[in-house]
Amino acid sequence: MEKKSTDESSIQSHLYSLLVPQEILNSFDITSIEEKEEDLFIYLLEKSICLPSKDLDLVQNGYMNAVELNSFPIVGKRCFLRLTRRKWKLRGSDGSASYTNSYDFALEGTKAPKLFGSFLKEFGL
Repeated sequence: MEKKSTDESSIQSHLYSLLVPQEILNSFDITSIEEKEEDLFIYLLEKSICLPSKDLDLVQNGYMNAVELNSFPIVGKRCFLRLTRRKWKLRGSDGSASYTNSYDFALEGTKAPKLFGSFLKEFGL
């Protein structure tokens, strides 16, 4: 059986994708990873195919400020997911009306993804 060679960056990208809940990866792509002494930041950008409305002729009109979620710690580092959503406008408009997607990734009252937040609640944290 022939062994296929795998690109090192694709392996790294796959490993980091295991740290991000699948529900987030359905709408966001990992764009970069930043490792610091005590922290790991995973930057995610909303996929361009995630239009807020299929009925409107929308074009991209910039980005929203990133939202940060605290995720499961990994190898002694705090892990943060930074999600950036796209802003949209009607094609041909001046952009005074913006359209964005809304997501419900965090457990209510926390900055933790639902799975991690539920884990912490079990232990009363």
